[in-house]
Parts: sequence; structure tokens; C-alpha cells
Amino acid sequence: MVKKNTSGPVRRVCADIVGDDAVDLEILEVSLGIQRIAKSKSDRDGLLIKSALLALGRAVDDYRAESGVKHPEYEAFVEWLNTNGNTQDAAKTGSFAAVGHFLESDGELSHD
Repeated sequence: MVKKNTSGPVRRVCADIVGDDAVDLEILEVSLGIQRIAKSKSDRDGLLIKSALLALGRAVDDYRAESGVKHPEYEAFVEWLNTNGNTQDAAKTGSFAAVGHFLESDGELSHD
């Protein structure tokens, strides 16, 4: 069983991942071997979120180093991610942001 932190702040994150995004998520879990070390769906989700947060933190650090912006705006950061971390390409793209089914073409969160 995965050791859980029982002290400090707690933040619950819930999301419904559907369609191709759900398939991509399953592929990531398998490629990382998460299903072999987690005993339950909750443990799998926790491990996946933990690794995603580590990757996100590194991406934010990379963006800060490349752009010189200490506190990046969400839209600019997502554009940068969509251009594989190329600030010059991010400036050339419109406001289109594709992060799964969560964002619409104007970069706004979708409200399903």
C-alpha cells in the first residue's frame, strides 16, 4: 500500500477524464507501472497526480528560466506547453490551448 501523508494540509482533486484523454491516462499509468505498485484506484490516482505535480513543477521552473517571468500567467504558460516549451513559437500561436477536453479554443476552461 502507498504511504499516505497524515499531517499537514489536505487538498482533494477530482476530475472526470473521458474519451481519448482517458485512454491516454491509462497508457501513462501502464507505461509508468503504476498499476503494479498501487493496490487501489485511489492509490493509482494519487501516484499519477503526484508524478503530474512533479512534472508540472519542473515545467514551471523551465518556463521561468526561459521567459524570466517569476509568476507566469496561466494562458501564457499553457501556450508555452503547447509549443513544446518554445517561447518564440508560443508568441506566434493564437490563443488556442489544447489540454485534453478541459480547455476550449479560446483558452478558457470548458464547463461541461
